[in-house]
Amino acid sequence: MKKVLFISLTKYNLDESDSHLERKFLGLSDASLKIQIFLIGRGRTGHQRKYQSDFYLIPRWAGFWYFIAFFLSLYIVFSKKIEVIIVQSPLLDGLLGVLLKKITRKKLFVEIHGDWVEGPFLSKKRKLAFLERKLTPVLAKISFRNADKIRAVAKCLAEEAKKIAPKKPYFIFPTFTDLSIFLCEKETKRDNFILFVGHLEKVKGVRYLIEAFNKVSREFPNFKLVLVGEGAEKGNYELRIRNYGIGDRVEFKGKLSLEETKEVMKNCYCLVLPSLSEGLPRVLIEAMALGKPVIGTRVGGIQELIKDGENGFLVEPGNPDDLAEKLSILLKIPDLTSKMGEKGREFAKEKFSNQKYIESYIQMINN
Repeated sequence: MKKVLFISLTKYNLDESDSHLERKFLGLSDASLKIQIFLIGRGRTGHQRKYQSDFYLIPRWAGFWYFIAFFLSLYIVFSKKIEVIIVQSPLLDGLLGVLLKKITRKKLFVEIHGDWVEGPFLSKKRKLAFLERKLTPVLAKISFRNADKIRAVAKCLAEEAKKIAPKKPYFIFPTFTDLSIFLCEKETKRDNFILFVGHLEKVKGVRYLIEAFNKVSREFPNFKLVLVGEGAEKGNYELRIRNYGIGDRVEFKGKLSLEETKEVMKNCYCLVLPSLSEGLPRVLIEAMALGKPVIGTRVGGIQELIKDGENGFLVEPGNPDDLAEKLSILLKIPDLTSKMGEKGREFAKEKFSNQKYIESYIQMINN
């Protein structure tokens, strides 16, 4: 039985049932695969065994999260006889992993889930941004060069890492996407609303979607814009919407569970992800699995999911005119929308599945 320790800042609420987490961890912890999982993350303090995995959670408000995580990791590595340490970022998580590797002599796998170069600075203002920009490439270099294996969720992210550590073994596969509830959905409709799902933060480019919707709103008076998610920019978006005079045509749904998101998504006309930076966004795959056409920006792994003109449209980031033009085409031509949706569903069904994710992870751990 190979014992693996995951370390990340992901927040978990184990008091609530979560079918997505359940399928992911039960799949990875299947006894036949001979993998035992231990995980350090964020959440209500304590150790809890769930989904056949051991979770050790530390609240984010604990200002010394990495300090606590370091000593907790040492305890788990030695007491549970951990063989592999996996960190889910090449920055501070990666530095923590390198320190643990040096002390414990265990294997270290570094994962890349997004743009580590610019992504952190697009999401929110940072008081020490100048210093952090100097440190970021240094941390990435330390992490990649000390890693035994590197996993990226998209090819473009792996290519960036290869510039630093070209001779390392690379594994490329997406984050876990429980497509079963999306692919099995039969009662889909195409109602008159455009959907966005994600954090209401600058990095997601929602302001450009609002601007684009305002540009097409007169031509398509029966359409609405629905925004699913929460974030620091919500107030700014509400003000912008009021200034445009389209408040009655934009709806904020707030944060929804995966099942609740699916219930909204299955009836949308199309899904738009206008991000300024991305890894390989799960929401695009989910929308495709429901047969929805998608519009996304030419950044990160979005370009690996959207085949421009086939299953959706690619637009330039931060360009509301380009986005408005593509939206107008989709809203004008329902037949094109249907064809793109069918292509997207075929793509999602062929390329992504729970089983493929599990197989890829086990191959990375055991090879």
